[in-house]
Amino acid sequence: MEWKKIGRIFDTDYLPSDFKSHAQVPTPIIIDGLLRIYFSSRDLNGKSFTLYADFNLDDFSMIHFEKNPILNLGDPGTFDDDGVMPGYAIKNNGEIWIYYSGWNQKVKTPYHNSTGLAYSLDGKEFKRKYNGPILDRTKTEPHLAVTPTIMIEDGIWKMWYISGIKWIEVDSKFEPVYTIKYAESNDGIDWNRFPEIVIQHKSDDEVFSHPSVIKIDNVYHMWFSYRKIYDYRGGKNGYNMGYAYSYDGLNWHRDDSLSGIERSESGKWDSDMICYPSVFKSSDDYYMVYNGNYFGKSGFGLAKLKNN
Repeated sequence: MEWKKIGRIFDTDYLPSDFKSHAQVPTPIIIDGLLRIYFSSRDLNGKSFTLYADFNLDDFSMIHFEKNPILNLGDPGTFDDDGVMPGYAIKNNGEIWIYYSGWNQKVKTPYHNSTGLAYSLDGKEFKRKYNGPILDRTKTEPHLAVTPTIMIEDGIWKMWYISGIKWIEVDSKFEPVYTIKYAESNDGIDWNRFPEIVIQHKSDDEVFSHPSVIKIDNVYHMWFSYRKIYDYRGGKNGYNMGYAYSYDGLNWHRDDSLSGIERSESGKWDSDMICYPSVFKSSDDYYMVYNGNYFGKSGFGLAKLKNN
């Protein structure tokens, strides 16, 4: 696997004045012959909303940027009253579904987030399927469950998602440790979660984020972000791109040296961090949309898989 970087296709300079920063967790879907990428931006109060931009599939030039959020914040006290961030978009029975992370600010730890589900007929305006989350803390997963990647095979919905392991205090601030787990569903709404961690950590202070899974020639391929829990905000331990492969979707072999994509040289928009991959297919080619420095504060870019 080797990726050729096409370059940054969305710069946060495009953001309107009422959004101060970020084009985070880019989430692609192909609609009516164009590439639509949903992403999260932060308003002047630090709340997260989901916007989108449309791109030409021939040269990936931007055709339209929608500056109005696709979904408002949840009602006070609900799981998404502080933020709505996209995670995965999929077509289902004439609707477009977005699995999204809903955020709450906390006191001891900085936040809690869960996974919600919204739907649309045109991919522009969305409504919640439910006012509550479809993935949240449970008796065996006491912290969080977010940012899924989904595949439907033989009528079975398969999900790989981020699960929280614990919070660790670092320099008087609590930092989360995330891992990747697996779940199955018959309808994309009610999920049976498997207890096993599917990608092994290299150390106790390693954090995973945002898996993206595709299947080529009966082999599952996963790209994901990984970092340490300390000195990662602009420091030496910022996100890198990880990779694993599997023959059954449950047992994975991790080899980050095969990810095929790395940070750029110093001074580039993705030189300090590369994260939040989302891989999609257009015609016979595979592409990856991803964030760079400062968790998407520098915008998002695109890469094409070579020799697939």
